[in-house]
Amino acid sequence: MKAILKPFVVMLGIIIGTAAADTAFAADTVATGGFSNVAMKTKGTWTLETRADGVYAVLSEDFKARKAPDLKIFLHTAAAGSVDDDNAGEGLFIAELTSHKGAQEYKLPEGLDLSAYKSFVIHCERYSKFWAAGNIN
Repeated sequence: MKAILKPFVVMLGIIIGTAAADTAFAADTVATGGFSNVAMKTKGTWTLETRADGVYAVLSEDFKARKAPDLKIFLHTAAAGSVDDDNAGEGLFIAELTSHKGAQEYKLPEGLDLSAYKSFVIHCERYSKFWAAGNIN
């Protein structure tokens, strides 16, 4: 009898453990998009997602931006089409990019009201150059 029940108990433990892991790491997508206003070569997508420990900006695996020394992510109150060299750095600073390509994520400040922002922006602060932006829908 024990020999018959052992595989069942092991399988049940795997199913319960997998379900718990999925719940623990679940994220809700708040917004997602690409880059509709591009001044410097940029591709890929970004996502804003809510997790148990906060809100994150996530760049896709296929993200790639033209390399620069001081690329930063901002959330902006202007629509993506209105962002340019003159105002790109006026948004809310989120983080400095750790790499100009590949998947990466950044935790947003606590208590942030995302409804106040209209675009996701990449900007080279050192040279005051707008890189790319996408609308937050």
